[in-house]
Amino acid sequence: MKISKTNKSENHNQGFTLIELVVVVLGLAALAGLTLPSFLNSIKLNRIEEAKALMNSFATDCLGKYRISTDPTDFIENATPDELDNIKLSTLQYQIDGDKNKCSHVAIKPLNEDEKDLFAFDFRMSSEGKILKTAQPSSNPDFLNSCRGWAGKNCGLSDAQKAEFARLAALAKAKAECISAYTSWLNDKNSGEFRTWDNSNENCTRQVFAFEGVPVNSLEAVDQALKSKYGRACLDWRESKKNTISPNGNPETKNPECGGVQYWFHSGNIFTTKAMWDAHDNLLKQQACVKNRTDALNGGVKGKYTYTPQGPPPCGQVVWLCNGEEYGSLEAYKSTSCGAPPPPPKDPPVPPHCVNFEPLAFLCGGYVPGKSRFSPACECR
Repeated sequence: MKISKTNKSENHNQGFTLIELVVVVLGLAALAGLTLPSFLNSIKLNRIEEAKALMNSFATDCLGKYRISTDPTDFIENATPDELDNIKLSTLQYQIDGDKNKCSHVAIKPLNEDEKDLFAFDFRMSSEGKILKTAQPSSNPDFLNSCRGWAGKNCGLSDAQKAEFARLAALAKAKAECISAYTSWLNDKNSGEFRTWDNSNENCTRQVFAFEGVPVNSLEAVDQALKSKYGRACLDWRESKKNTISPNGNPETKNPECGGVQYWFHSGNIFTTKAMWDAHDNLLKQQACVKNRTDALNGGVKGKYTYTPQGPPPCGQVVWLCNGEEYGSLEAYKSTSCGAPPPPPKDPPVPPHCVNFEPLAFLCGGYVPGKSRFSPACECR
C-alpha cells in the first residue's frame, strides 16, 4: 500500500521594496515641507486677527467713554479700556507695549522678542475723539497684508512720521486744553480779557474778550458794556486805584459796578490779566537791579556783591566788584588789586646797638624770647 504525499501550495507574500519606501518617505517629507509652514502661518494669522478684534473693542470702549466724558482732555490722559490686560493678550502671544495702556495710546507687541512673524500694532486717540491706527510690519512678507489691513498706509512708519504723529497729538492736546479753559471762563460769566487757540500760530495766544460770559470784540467793548450797565462808577474806581500796586499781584474789582471784571494795578498802569501784571512787575525789578548795580560800581563798592532787590535775572546774581569793574568769579576777583591777599608783615628793624649782640650761651640755654623772664644777657632790647 502506497501512501501518497500531498503537495501543499506555498503562499508568496508580496511587500514594498526599499526603493518604494524611500520614495514614499520623500514624498511625505516634501508634502509636510509645503503644508506645515502654511499651517503655522494660518495659526499666527488667526492670532493676529483675534488681537485686532480685541484692539478694536478697546478703541470702541474708549470712544464710548469719550462721548459721555465732561472733560475730554483729562479723559484721554487718564482713561484706560476696561478689558485691557496682559493675561488675555498672552493667550494670543501678545503683551502691552510698556506703559502704552491709556486711551491716548494703546499699543501691543509680540510676547516673544525674537518673533519673526507677529507684528506690533497700536491706536492713538486724539483730544478731538479721532482714532489713528499704526503698525510696524514683521520681517515675514506673508503677514504684510494683515498689517495693512489694520493700519493701511500707516503700516511701517518712518521715524519722521512717528515724530510728526507725536507732534500732532501734543498739538491737539494743547488745543483742547486751551479751548476747554476758555469755555470754562465763559461759562463762569467772566468779563475782561482771556486767551484762546490761535490756529495760525498753533498756540494758545489769541486775545479774546467777554462781558459777563458773552464774547465781545475788544477791551473797549467791555468798557462800553460796563458803562451801559453800571455807569461811570467802575471807571472812577479804576482811576482811583491806578497809581497803586495790587498786593502780591492779586486781582481787584468792584462789584457790582465792574461786572466781575478783574483788574491788576501797578505804578500808573491797569492790566486785565495776571500775566501782563507779572511782566510789568518783573521789568521794574530788573531795572531796579541794574540801577542798584550801577550805583554800586559808581560808588566804589569792593568785594562780593549781590544784585538787589529780589526778582528775575539779573536780580540775585552774585559778582565781585573792584575799582568800577565787575568780575563773575572769585578767582578773577583775586587777580585784581582788590582781591589779592595782603603781603606778609615785615620783621621790625633791629636797633643799632643790637646789631652785634650775641646771647650768653651758658646762661640762655632754656631761655625763650617773649615767654621767659627778660634777661639782658639773652635778649637785646
